[in-house]
Amino acid sequence: MAAKLKSYSGTMLAWTAVLHTVVGIFVYWQPLADIGRSGLFNSIDPHYDRGSAFWFLLFGALLFMLAELIRWLTQVKRMEIPKFIGVYMLGLCLVGVFFMPVSGFWLVIPQALIMMRD
Repeated sequence: MAAKLKSYSGTMLAWTAVLHTVVGIFVYWQPLADIGRSGLFNSIDPHYDRGSAFWFLLFGALLFMLAELIRWLTQVKRMEIPKFIGVYMLGLCLVGVFFMPVSGFWLVIPQALIMMRD
């Protein structure tokens, strides 16, 4: 069962990334619209809310990229996920939960634990 769950780690992480991005679009709708109205180029500094929106969405894209790499490793190459990826993700999420307890970091903790299993 653990091996089967582990083989879906990339898919689970991809859905988490999509959810993260969709939530970010809804939460940061106004700052994102402001960025668009400002012409995009150099439209973030010194506006804190725009910077938050940018980093929120960029993190979602990076999370999706990691998910695709994990999915490629497990489903195309039929390789095991290196345990350190789960360890690093768990560490990142625990730091995130510490600083932002009301956040989506909780969603990735079980995924990281699954990746760490033998």
